Amino acid sequence: MSRSGDNMNYEGEEVTIPEKFTFFCDMSMQEFSFGVGAIGVNGLCLGMMLNIPTLTLHNLMYKVAPKGLLQPDTTDQERVWVARVVIDHWYKSTADWPAKKRFRMLYDAFKMLKERQIAEEIKKRFEADEPMTLEMFYTFDLGRLGPYVPPMVEVDQEQEAESYMEEEEEEENAGDEEED
Repeated sequence: MSRSGDNMNYEGEEVTIPEKFTFFCDMSMQEFSFGVGAIGVNGLCLGMMLNIPTLTLHNLMYKVAPKGLLQPDTTDQERVWVARVVIDHWYKSTADWPAKKRFRMLYDAFKMLKERQIAEEIKKRFEADEPMTLEMFYTFDLGRLGPYVPPMVEVDQEQEAESYMEEEEEEENAGDEEED
């Protein structure tokens, strides 16, 4: 039998006391990463909202998903792992922060992403010191903000120049007609 402050059982073996499931416990962070990383580039977007430098996010992503996240053959597991390493990085880099400051950063990030329902659930869980659950993030999909637009768009310079000239001529003609 174990006395208070003593972690030994009858046989004299050390017994590990299970971690209390709190807002920032390992299980909560795992659920958080599964919930965030299940869809698209959510993990990277959240990392940006948590003020993780872009190059750091890039390096973290390519360590776990060498092809990136936008390839058709990227697996859900790779997306979740990217979210996990991003969240772990944030968690470790804020280790010396008080829990309330960490919570506030998460809360503000979800508010900036227009995820008020998730932000309020995070607030409720934090105040009750309960772990986050996967169900909290079922509605989290940043794809609703619009389709992915590739950074480089090819433009036909000549066609653009011709259409611009036509627009200028139309404006001039409209101005001449108004004077008459």
